[in-house]
Amino acid sequence: MKILLHVCCAPDATTAYLRLREKGEVTMYFYNPNIHPKSEYIKRLEATRKLSRLWKVDLIEGDYKPEEYFKAVKGYESLGEMSYRCFLCIRQRLLRTAELAKEMKYDAFSTSLPTSPKKSYQMIVEIGKEAEKYFDVKFIIEDFKKNGGYPLSVKLSKELDLYRQSYCGCIFSYHEAKEKREKSIKIRSAKLKEVLESLGIEEKFSVGQERVIADLNLIERIGIENFGKILNLVRPKILVVDFKAYKKFWDGKRNARFGKFKVKISPEDIKSSIPR
Repeated sequence: MKILLHVCCAPDATTAYLRLREKGEVTMYFYNPNIHPKSEYIKRLEATRKLSRLWKVDLIEGDYKPEEYFKAVKGYESLGEMSYRCFLCIRQRLLRTAELAKEMKYDAFSTSLPTSPKKSYQMIVEIGKEAEKYFDVKFIIEDFKKNGGYPLSVKLSKELDLYRQSYCGCIFSYHEAKEKREKSIKIRSAKLKEVLESLGIEEKFSVGQERVIADLNLIERIGIENFGKILNLVRPKILVVDFKAYKKFWDGKRNARFGKFKVKISPEDIKSSIPR
């Protein structure tokens, strides 16, 4: 069976491709006129090209015509994510995928969209069945995010170093995601201030800082549980600790983690531990 897989982004395509290749020969199709701005579109396209090269999967690149997307959702721009605006956006992409599958004599078509936990599986199924009936080409789909599908897509995208976006794609979701982040930062900043004051901590922590540096003395003074609360509010990309803290709490393990955060020994301690 020849299957045309609509790819919304490379990370979501990983799980979808692995599941679908068990059913037949898969070709990827990147068609997303909804993505804004063009620089973001290029990042997602390049990531899909990279996945295509690494896994040796054929890739068809659709036209990038944002005006087609705006025409499709006209009148529903103010609606939020998971709304009828999204229905129209997905519908446009799946109808075009089904049409191309029919033109190129594929046996079936599918989409990587269900890999995302932010997409309605039932909405996608409804649209796919409509496209199947209209173009008379089989629609193959499953809820790819289930049975470990979404965590697998995250794991694979990290291993393959694939670009992962921070919002759905359109200009409306971009602003919605930005507003959500700003609201979250405001709430977490207020909570962080409250926690620091209650613990009598003078050290400076701020929401969104790239890394948190802490030694054993600081962690023990705060308490490991309270330190965890601070990290969950700050949400750094990495936690850097001294060798003593690393040895006590992580037993010197490689690839250590504290909750969601990677743990590394501070550069100073790494240098001091090198035999002279």
